[in-house]
Amino acid sequence: MIKKMNDDTIKITGRIDSNNATKFESLLFSSICKNADNITLDASELEYISSAGLRVLLKLKKETTGKVSVINVSPDVYDIFDMTGFNNILDVKKALKEVDINGCEIIGKGGNGTVYRISTDEIIKVYTKNISVESIENERRLARNAFVAGIPTAIAYDIVKAGDSLGIVFEMFKADVIAKKFTDEKENFDVYAQKYAELFKEIHSVDLADKGLPKTKKICLDYVDKLEYWYTKDEMECLRRFITNIPDCNTMVHGDYDTNNIMVQGDELLIIDMAEISCGHPIFDLASSYYAHMLNPQRDPDSVMRYLNVTPEIAMKLWNVIMQIYFDTKDEAVIEKYNAVIEKFCLLKSALIPAIWVNMPDERKKESVDAAKKYLFPQMESMLKELNDIRIPRK
Repeated sequence: MIKKMNDDTIKITGRIDSNNATKFESLLFSSICKNADNITLDASELEYISSAGLRVLLKLKKETTGKVSVINVSPDVYDIFDMTGFNNILDVKKALKEVDINGCEIIGKGGNGTVYRISTDEIIKVYTKNISVESIENERRLARNAFVAGIPTAIAYDIVKAGDSLGIVFEMFKADVIAKKFTDEKENFDVYAQKYAELFKEIHSVDLADKGLPKTKKICLDYVDKLEYWYTKDEMECLRRFITNIPDCNTMVHGDYDTNNIMVQGDELLIIDMAEISCGHPIFDLASSYYAHMLNPQRDPDSVMRYLNVTPEIAMKLWNVIMQIYFDTKDEAVIEKYNAVIEKFCLLKSALIPAIWVNMPDERKKESVDAAKKYLFPQMESMLKELNDIRIPRK
């Protein structure tokens, strides 16, 4: 019934019901420190818990000062917590299903993880090892909010373990990342490029006010607060003022729109990576995608295949299609003008890189900071004026 693992963790076993709830309460309370900051109940061997057992957990919650968590809960027991509303009282975590990806086809690979096909109608995105369950759950929540608002988002239905990593399972029948289409179906480039560009435009055309997405500007301002080592107080204040003065918008900012994060399912494109989505001005997305499709292919061509799984030539060609469809023009002078403004806003990300990519070598961080000081700071005011001349799509 009770196995003490350490001062803060107790394993609950067997069945807890009205016949043994009193004994369970006595054993549980004698095994824990009521003043512990966190109490964790490992339910990996719990077969069943009745309302009598749940009342014991409720009493534990009321009489302890710290957080009470129940982890490794089986699907059947989790349903009991869910139906009774105890998920809202305690921190309840379902046991993760194990998925074997050995021998599975890799259909996409990017900076945050690798996408595998695990069956005819299922794919799994396996994250890099530093991604937590909490981060993945937050991504699922944001994806659901975007989906409800009309953004074509692939909804994950399960978080699983794949070896030492975590993953999300999506139900997708014969789907491929769009990077694979550009590589394997060169004759259909124009068709997929148009869909790719139209989706990018669409996510910036939907009003997402009050949809529960974090604010892009708030995220950037929080990054600035972590840059004391790299900038003077005056420089940090300049960055804050510049970010604050970027016009407010209620559109989705994906944060990582590229050929590895878009799935093709039949005639539909779906977004599968929603870890960095927020709500703000499209210039944040335009700059991020411009860097991936245009600047990076020119500066580091070898990295394009690693991160986008397409050639530098395809990446840059795609950006040109995006610009034509996004701004509804083939006027090269207009496109060149807009590209010049968008490229300047790439400098904002350079300015924030030490806070965004904390594991990057210091010499590379310094290069980005030096570039921001040299090129971003002198033209902040003019950049904001130029931004007002860009026509952002609206529905």
